[in-house]
Amino acid sequence: MPRQHSTGEKPNTVNPGKTSLNRRGVLKSAVAVGAALTGNQSLHADGRLGKLVKIGQRARSGQSALKQRAASDYARSLQAYGGRLANPIRDLFRTSQNPDSVHFSVVVIGSGYGASIAAARISQRLGDQYRMCILERGKEWVPGTFPDTFSAVSANASNVFAGPTKGQRARPLGVFNLMMNDEVNILSGNGLGGGSLINASIALRPNSKVFQQQRWPAALNNAEVLHPYYDRVASALSLSRTPFDQTPKVRIRRQAAEQISRQPDFFDRSNISVMYDYRYLDEEFRNSFGMIQRPCTLCGDCTNGCNVGAKNTLAMNYLPVAKHNGTEIYTQVEVNSIEKCAGYYRVHMTHIEERNGQVSRTPLQVNSELVVVGAGSPASAAILLDSQDEKLQFSPSLGRHWSGNGDAIGFVTGLPGGNNIGGFGAFQGQGKQVGPTVQTSLNFCDDEDFRKHLLIQDSSIPRGAKNLFSALLRDPELDHSMVMLGMGHDESAGRLVKKMGRWQIKWEGLKSSAYRQRVFRHFEKLAKAHGGRYKRLKAFGDNLVTVHPLGGCGMSDEPTEGAVNHLGQVFDYQQGGYLDAGTGELAVHRGLYVSDGSVIPTALGVNPYMTIGAISERIANHIVNNPEHSHLFSDSSFSGS
Repeated sequence: MPRQHSTGEKPNTVNPGKTSLNRRGVLKSAVAVGAALTGNQSLHADGRLGKLVKIGQRARSGQSALKQRAASDYARSLQAYGGRLANPIRDLFRTSQNPDSVHFSVVVIGSGYGASIAAARISQRLGDQYRMCILERGKEWVPGTFPDTFSAVSANASNVFAGPTKGQRARPLGVFNLMMNDEVNILSGNGLGGGSLINASIALRPNSKVFQQQRWPAALNNAEVLHPYYDRVASALSLSRTPFDQTPKVRIRRQAAEQISRQPDFFDRSNISVMYDYRYLDEEFRNSFGMIQRPCTLCGDCTNGCNVGAKNTLAMNYLPVAKHNGTEIYTQVEVNSIEKCAGYYRVHMTHIEERNGQVSRTPLQVNSELVVVGAGSPASAAILLDSQDEKLQFSPSLGRHWSGNGDAIGFVTGLPGGNNIGGFGAFQGQGKQVGPTVQTSLNFCDDEDFRKHLLIQDSSIPRGAKNLFSALLRDPELDHSMVMLGMGHDESAGRLVKKMGRWQIKWEGLKSSAYRQRVFRHFEKLAKAHGGRYKRLKAFGDNLVTVHPLGGCGMSDEPTEGAVNHLGQVFDYQQGGYLDAGTGELAVHRGLYVSDGSVIPTALGVNPYMTIGAISERIANHIVNNPEHSHLFSDSSFSGS
């Protein structure tokens, strides 16, 4: 097909006198409390019946005008492609039937920020006669179809998170990708658009000193190198600044901040990639990429998936660019390994199908001249580790220097009320304005050593988790609590190990680390400023949880210290790493790149997607201008946003 280029159970209630809950009790309370709605006349007197009714309502979902409109908008936007970004999987099976052909010129593995940005930029320069595809493990999620009840959220958790089968990937197409480890658990997005589907969309840049650390390559020590690429990402994602005191949680967090510091940089109303209003939309509500979107309803459900169509996920920008420029997009295909052949790479994968609760897997493979690995951290490192053989030798640092970006979560309880942090989803008239999930950041930067700085953000609780946290926090309306999301500079000392056939993160001593204790002290300080109590939840154990996994394929100038160079090229570690006689540079596996958060060699201390995006823009710029690949690309510069 010619390529066309574009510029563009039993009733159970919580015992209020009890100070702790076991895990089973918590889950039963969250799921079954709605069953106590009738037959108890004593509930009328103190208003508990009304509260239980609301809890019961949140346990139910259904269609709404907002959901229907969002789904319709998405289909209309992609009408030229049958209403979806993804191609029929039969096309990929048909392509793979000739095992000796070089089927694609470029294969991009994954569809998160790194992969989608690389795909978009490469597609804009790839010659019309060449084929390119994106391979995504999850499915395509249409706005208006994201889970918004606790039962639906649980059914869309990819891995079992409790019990004897803990950690098993029982629902591989669930949007919530869970990785259960010994010290730190990972939550990431699983679907076309990767983490952008369920993140909080906060757009921040790290302290420039981050890039001057020893692990970073010299080419990036000056943060200004990345500025034009940051700007490009900011433009594509249509960032908007949170208005002053827009919602109760913004105002209440600001007031608490003023009790701690009056420094102008301490409290920040952060930029987010959400359509707050119409400023980026034309008269037909289309953004600059032709996708129909709607302004945010401030429902607080960003991290369950936006059912309004206001969130600027990658399915609203970079992925449509790739699609408009002829890229084939295949979902429900999980890449297992990569094989180096004579002049090309063979990508081994599995197509995943879920029907009636049963999962089927079908192996297939395709060949490509160039492969960009963008499966995210730690998945990209796992793919390469499973690919290592005589022809594909990698750095001994592969799978090491993994970071959780210092992520931590805490809660403030016992507040006067009016905080309104519980999301209500895409249902009109269902609640007061909550706001996007995260709107503010507090910058604890008193220490001269930036590695001791800490960022704490607010957060809402999405509708699908509201009943659970109502039980855990003993706050039925989530009106007397606040969330604290911490980020900082952990020591990036995690490593990938294989246990029972699955790659896992191992990080001895993390749970008792000095960094974690420092986070607890800051949480106590902020809770006091709020006039409440710091609550540390252990209902699901004492592990840390990160939503910002980084590293495993870290950048470096030395192949002994990193898996890729500053351009994302994968070091060839044959003979311990050597100089390529043709280039005079350290040898790399030509045509094999990594472009995602796994290349970041240290914690960033802020939400990382802007930095992942900027680095990926830079990697893509190198790929299309690399003389070794000149036969594939036109001379014109990037087109579109």
